[in-house]
Amino acid sequence: MVIFNFIFRILMRDYIHQEIIDLEKDILQIEDNIIEFLRLNYNEGIKKSRHELESNLKYLSIIANGAPIDKKEDRKIMDFLRTHYNYLQKLSVPT
Repeated sequence: MVIFNFIFRILMRDYIHQEIIDLEKDILQIEDNIIEFLRLNYNEGIKKSRHELESNLKYLSIIANGAPIDKKEDRKIMDFLRTHYNYLQKLSVPT
């Protein structure tokens, strides 16, 4: 049972780490999409992407706050969140 718990913790840590990496990549891609949609004046795409960006940032925040990660990685994620939440707040979306 002890070995199972140990392996389970390792697998969960790896899964969470990969989920964080994937979310950060998705967030960056969504921001690129928003820039392109702004250039094209595609308001529906902007609104949809903004909502998706906000959801991914919230999800990343939830995962990061509950994840068993070291302080250095935690700091990096918090800086990433702060930067991209600021970007989201500055983004003006047409109504």
